[in-house]
Amino acid sequence: MERKEYTAAKNYTLFSFTGVPQKEYRPIYIEKADNIYVWDENGKEYIDLGSQLVNVNIGFGNQNIIKAIQHQVETLAYVAPKHSYEQRGELGEILIEEIAPKNMQKAFFTLGGSDANEFAIRIAKTVTGRDKIFSKYESYHGATYGAGSLTGEPDRASLFPTIPGFIKYQAPHLYHYDIEFATEEEATAHFLKRLQYQFEMEGPDKIAAFFIESVTGSNGVYLYPKGYLKGVRELCTKYGILMVCDEVMSGFLRCGEWFACQKEGIEPDIITFAKGVNSSYAPLGGVLISKEISEYFDNNPFATGLTYNAHPLGVAAAIACIREYQRLDIKTHVNQLAPILTEQLNWLKEKHISIGDVRSTGLFGAIEFSQNRETHAKISTDKEGRPFLQQMLLVLREYGLLTFGQGSTILFAPPLITTEEQLNEIITRLDKAIEYVDDIVNSI
Repeated sequence: MERKEYTAAKNYTLFSFTGVPQKEYRPIYIEKADNIYVWDENGKEYIDLGSQLVNVNIGFGNQNIIKAIQHQVETLAYVAPKHSYEQRGELGEILIEEIAPKNMQKAFFTLGGSDANEFAIRIAKTVTGRDKIFSKYESYHGATYGAGSLTGEPDRASLFPTIPGFIKYQAPHLYHYDIEFATEEEATAHFLKRLQYQFEMEGPDKIAAFFIESVTGSNGVYLYPKGYLKGVRELCTKYGILMVCDEVMSGFLRCGEWFACQKEGIEPDIITFAKGVNSSYAPLGGVLISKEISEYFDNNPFATGLTYNAHPLGVAAAIACIREYQRLDIKTHVNQLAPILTEQLNWLKEKHISIGDVRSTGLFGAIEFSQNRETHAKISTDKEGRPFLQQMLLVLREYGLLTFGQGSTILFAPPLITTEEQLNEIITRLDKAIEYVDDIVNSI
């Protein structure tokens, strides 16, 4: 018999990212969470392999963040966005002086990643006076109308017609690309040449901004060929196009640096962030802008905003979360675990015939299943003809693992506090669960 609370959630609320109609969806009823674990109503334990949606970087139950939120709600629960308060300035200073690339000057706070990208679009168009926006296929930037128009995956079809002026470029993802390159540098030269051609055909003086996830997120954690991001930076500089790095998933030490673009030595004009800034203990996102953009708004009105800009609870949680990253030396920890994760993922690939590719940077990885390693053909259904990914996620649940994915790929992104022992336990559970996929491939 279903619990009343569970039935009420089904009857009176809409669930997102389900992949199936609401009447077919069976959510897990979560009772509690702590560290990297969550428990359902029956007391079953799960390891949060996806950090929910790659956002609970610091793990659950961090008392310092909880206390910061409690103190904030007791002293100042809300401030209108046109007013100042202590923590707003404190978080801005931390981001600019301690974390962001050196060319950044100011932060604008939102409630999450979608509206962060929404405001980045507005800022870019305002500052440049141009209308066109570039973003790549196989990307996700959010669910609002502007961010959805940025997004480059098939599900964005629900938005059509999208906003005029949004242009898609080829995703430089080598695994499924139809040309094999001798080196990554050769691939980079190819993709940059194609991008430059698009810039020139669209009219560089009409392009406001170039958006890119510093590491492709929910579409498969694809890593770009060597030198690609630097080459993009050079092209954008050449044509006066603002380079926007979406760090909503890849930011805040997920990839071993505060922002993944810093691993490539890139200084974008704009960075969008959310999720890991406060590990989602309260809603918060934001936009970091360069000195040049900041100077523009020093002399021109910032004619936009939102009621929850710089909401004190999200801001307080972010300050405490960043201090926890520093106190626990999460940067060192992630960089120590990164090669171990890479080795373990490769071990899984060697053992299981169903794994076509594995990718990772920091504690951000993906396992892509394939029915044929030579053709890279995706697995779309299981032996009974049911959608593969939905069934695979259910199998992972049976082994006490919660994550999400796209196509025939699952994400590997546990909280950044995960220990090596816990990482080994995750691999052990995955090893057993993937036998289900091997069985599908062997039956083809």
